[in-house]
Amino acid sequence: MSEIRNCQPGLITRRPGFVLPLGFSGLLVVLISGLLVADEPSAETREGRLRQQVAQLLETVEGSDWIPLIMADLELSTDLTEESQSCCRRILRSLAVADDTAAQEHVHSVFENEPERRGMAAEAVAMAAMTRPGGLRNWRLLVRSLNVVRQSEAVAVLRALQRYRQRANKGHWVRRVILTGLSLPEGDRQLACELLQHWTGQPQRPAPAWSLAQYQEWFGQEHPDLPPAVLPQDTAGAVWTWQSLEALFTGMHLTAEQGVQGPMIFEKAGCAKCHRRGGLGGTAGPDLTSLGWRRQRAEVLESLLYPSQELHEEYPTVIVALQDGTSVTGLLQRAPDEGLQVFSSAGEVRSFQQSEVVAIRGHAVSAMPAGTLDRLTADEVRALVAWLTSVDGIPRPHQEDEGQEEE
Repeated sequence: MSEIRNCQPGLITRRPGFVLPLGFSGLLVVLISGLLVADEPSAETREGRLRQQVAQLLETVEGSDWIPLIMADLELSTDLTEESQSCCRRILRSLAVADDTAAQEHVHSVFENEPERRGMAAEAVAMAAMTRPGGLRNWRLLVRSLNVVRQSEAVAVLRALQRYRQRANKGHWVRRVILTGLSLPEGDRQLACELLQHWTGQPQRPAPAWSLAQYQEWFGQEHPDLPPAVLPQDTAGAVWTWQSLEALFTGMHLTAEQGVQGPMIFEKAGCAKCHRRGGLGGTAGPDLTSLGWRRQRAEVLESLLYPSQELHEEYPTVIVALQDGTSVTGLLQRAPDEGLQVFSSAGEVRSFQQSEVVAIRGHAVSAMPAGTLDRLTADEVRALVAWLTSVDGIPRPHQEDEGQEEE
C-alpha cells in the first residue's frame, strides 16, 4: 500500500514522541539558517530547494555534516511527493552506511518511531548490510521489517538476511518470508527460497532447491497451529476489498480532526467488545492503545479486512472440548473464579471449570469476525483508522520483544 502519512505544516518537524539524537536541539538555530531560507517560501519552493541542498550535501558529507542531512530527512519526510520521498531514501541509505553513530542511530530511530517509514529504513539497513552486515541489532531490525517491506524494499531485505549466520526459526517469521516471496514478481521469488533454505535447513543439501509451493506445503505440515502461508483473498461480493481500501487511503493526510468520531465508530464496528483503547473497550483481545506506534496503517487495514491472516501469539484462538460433548471456540482467558472462559467471535462469553475440559487445541482462525468494516461508510473507515493509529498524547511503548530465536 502507498505510504499514508500524517503531515503537519512547518519547517523543522518533530512528531509526537519523536526523540532527536543527543545534541540536535542545540543545533536547530544553525540548521534552520543554514538549510532553510529565513523568509516563508511556499512549500513547493522550500522543499525543492531543500532537495537541491541535500543533493549537494550527499556529494561532500563527512563527519559532523551528517547532522544537516538528518534534519533535512525529518523535514522532507512529511512531504509525500515522489521527489521528496526518493530524497529521503537516499539520505537514509547514506546514513546507514556511514561510520558514524549519530547517522546510524537516526536510521534506527526512523524504524522505531515512524511506522510508515519502517520499510524505507529497513531498505537502507539492508543495502548497508551487503557491504557491512553489522551486529545482531541490525539483523533483528531486518527480520521485524518482513511485516512491512514491499517490492524493492523486500528484495533488499531478503538478500541482506542471507549474509547473517543468525536464523529466525520461529514459525511466524518463516511464514512471513513465504508470504513476502509470494508478493514479489516471479523473477525475485528465488530470493525467498534461498533465505528459507538458510533458516530452515530444508531441503537438506545436496537435494534440489525447493519452490515456494514446496515450502508452503512443508510449512503446513510443520506448523499446523499457524495460519497457512497463503496470501489473503477477498471474498466474492465483499463490501470492502484491499483494492478499495487502498484507493480510499492513497495520498490521504489523516488528521486528528478526522479521528474525532473514532470512539463511536470503534463501538459501532464491535471492536470494543474485545479490544481496549485508552479507557474504552474490553480486555479479551490485544490492547490497541499504542497501536499507532507499533503498526503501519497498512497493517491495521489488513488486520481489519483479513483478521485470520496474522494471529497474536499472546491471544491464541482455541477450540475447547468439554465433558458434556460440546465444544467452544474463541479467545481463552482465566475467569475471576479461577476457572476458564472463552470469548467467541460473536462477543459471547462461556465460563467453565478446568475439570470440565477434555482437550484444548489451537485454531488457525481468528476469534475476530470477518466483515468488521462492512457496516461502515468510507468516512467512518477513515475516522476509525485515524483514531486507532493516532499517537497524540500516547507515550511510546517499550520496544517490542522481537521474539527471535537463534541457532
